Amino acid sequence: MGLICLEDLLVQIDEMGIAHGYDVDRVLWLGRQLERTVGQRLRSEVTINGRTLKEGHMKFARPGLAKRKEALGEAPGQPIPGDWGEKAILPEQYRP
Repeated sequence: MGLICLEDLLVQIDEMGIAHGYDVDRVLWLGRQLERTVGQRLRSEVTINGRTLKEGHMKFARPGLAKRKEALGEAPGQPIPGDWGEKAILPEQYRP
């Protein structure tokens, strides 16, 4: 793992719907101002590329997913397979 910028982390947290109390757009604005002050690009990907679209990008779409879920007997909005338990179970070989 590498270093990530505050702006990138904050945007990820915001887009996951986690409450944080920060004004994300203000933080992004401050990052751009800092770049102008320093006179060079900083490491923030979101400052360069902008925020992710809430509906996602089409280049990452999975057009065959709906048919595959249907073939497996899963509902369209079902996040995990129905036969998975409420809690994750660590396989025997990895247990302490």
